[in-house]
Amino acid sequence: MTVNTPPKPRLLFLVTESSYFASHKMELAAAAVEAGFEVTVAARCDDPNMFIDAGFAVVPLAWKRTGSILAAIGALSADLLRVRKVITQVKPDVVHNISLKPAIIGSIAMLCRKTKVINSINGFGYVFYARSILAKAVQIGCRIILRLATERNAARIVLQNREDASYAREGMGIDAGHVRLIRGSGIDVQHFASQPEPQSSPIRFLILARLLHMKGIAVAIAALDLLRKGGVEAELVICGAPDPGNPSSIPESRIQDWSSKPHVNFKGQFDDVRPVIVSSHVVMLPALGGEGLPRALLEGAAMGRPLLATDIGGNREIVVPWETGMLVKPDDPDALAGAMAHMATHPEDRAHWGKAAREKVLGEFSSELIRTQHVALYREFIANSEGR
Repeated sequence: MTVNTPPKPRLLFLVTESSYFASHKMELAAAAVEAGFEVTVAARCDDPNMFIDAGFAVVPLAWKRTGSILAAIGALSADLLRVRKVITQVKPDVVHNISLKPAIIGSIAMLCRKTKVINSINGFGYVFYARSILAKAVQIGCRIILRLATERNAARIVLQNREDASYAREGMGIDAGHVRLIRGSGIDVQHFASQPEPQSSPIRFLILARLLHMKGIAVAIAALDLLRKGGVEAELVICGAPDPGNPSSIPESRIQDWSSKPHVNFKGQFDDVRPVIVSSHVVMLPALGGEGLPRALLEGAAMGRPLLATDIGGNREIVVPWETGMLVKPDDPDALAGAMAHMATHPEDRAHWGKAAREKVLGEFSSELIRTQHVALYREFIANSEGR
């Protein structure tokens, strides 16, 4: 007797860079494979076989790199054609768009299809932070597209912090039933194990971020100057790379000027950030806005580091004032320098906050918890489709 095995539901991840997928979403994709899905990743990549050992395929997708909002609009039709070609090739049951650009283009590509859609917005970023007339027009367009996706494709919009979730419901007009709060990509708490702070001096503040204006790097450097003028010995270590495709990218000439400053150290991009976290006392992120749930803060917290960040949505999910670290007003070097001075002169607070930060990650942001929430969402889609 022949038993017909039903085909596996097909899940397509649409993401700009395979390197980002490898560092942020690999565990999620592996969990989907384990849950019985046939997984494909469409992204810009050099090696189509890079994830074959993990059980899923890669479809190279040559997203057009852009450096401004206007250029992004101009590239829309070319990117849309590429995405539609991938959709036709893979024939997914569910498309999971990762970040704002794939969410917008993927949603447009799906409007005339029956495919279910998940739009994960990892922070609304520069497009929603900018205040120009062009940016506001693009914001309106994004809101319309994301709302249409919920109506035509039963799309769920997944946000990483409470402020963004509230904005999706109240500012974008998306029905609450289509909005999900899943906080981040999850942290492997064994990989990012707690480590004692270094015994060396001076105190070392670490920023893990792309070299973007929005990350507040200029504010951090100004704050360090104020801190040292006040007699506090400190170092600032910045790990990350420029992003020419982002309108907020910092010019190389300015980075070189900053690098000439004493006690400012640009180390570039790291595949494994654990060593630089181990050698630092505090992990900080003075971002100006547009954050989802910064992975850098979660990684620092998981390794037992106190956190110093700006009081904006996303940062507030992990930084609890006087419990896991300190929050300061955005774009305020004086306030940031004051908080850095407190961190430098109160080692007992650093120890207490670092321990509490680790406990918060264990309870709320572990990979296991985040994977479970995503897989439940995939299964919900498939169950609804089978029940019709």
